[in-house]
Amino acid sequence: MTESWPISLRTKFIVCFSLVSLLLPLTGCRRTPKNGSNVNSIVSNSSDPEEAKRQVQLLIEKGKELYKNDQDEQAAETFKQVISQDPDNAEAHLRLGMSYAALDKKTESDDEYKKAIELFKKRIQADSKDGDAFFYLGEAHSFLHQDEEAARAYRQATKLKPEDEEAFYQLGMAETRLAHYPEASSAFQKALELDPNDYRATDALENAKEGSQRIKEGKKHAEEMLKKQQENANANGNLNSNSSSKNINSNAKTAPRRPTPKP
Repeated sequence: MTESWPISLRTKFIVCFSLVSLLLPLTGCRRTPKNGSNVNSIVSNSSDPEEAKRQVQLLIEKGKELYKNDQDEQAAETFKQVISQDPDNAEAHLRLGMSYAALDKKTESDDEYKKAIELFKKRIQADSKDGDAFFYLGEAHSFLHQDEEAARAYRQATKLKPEDEEAFYQLGMAETRLAHYPEASSAFQKALELDPNDYRATDALENAKEGSQRIKEGKKHAEEMLKKQQENANANGNLNSNSSSKNINSNAKTAPRRPTPKP
């Protein structure tokens, strides 16, 4: 009994030390990186490509959370660190652009959106069934106010992911900006079928219906105006025709006669 006690203490010490050594790196992953120093070591230390990919995605999620909480500077730094490890990460470029936009850095944000478009198109070329790539491509175009391209990408995303309520909502918004109100209404209605509690889609649907009504009224008014212009033109044409005939007859009657030459 006297010899087993110190061995037990030593064993416990070794076990505790080992557990602390294992847990320290894990707790470091949950911290917000300061100046990106931890981010580099987290990703670069992984020799397994799948593990590296997983760590990159974790960093993207962390950046998204920072962005959501209006910590835009930290979000931008996180996405820049992702790009430093994975330069062709399209989502990181897109979200870095969003962070720059929140920081009023328009030139930088536009550059990132353009890069994201280029990379998402490459993803689509590699996999034409990638619904997420089409959705994010639509986002990048939308942020650059390229609504035709955005609507086209969102539309394809809804075909590939028919249960994606957000894709239908964003499609409706792009169609609304293009004044394609019937198409917008259809997209918003589908979004509400998928999520009846989406108040954004409810309000947007009402706006789209009002837009459709304005177009109908405007078209009707334009047709009425055109009809009146044609009637006035016809009336003026008949009046001018009659006046010309009278003038011709009048001129014929009052035209001076040539004197008869003397024999």
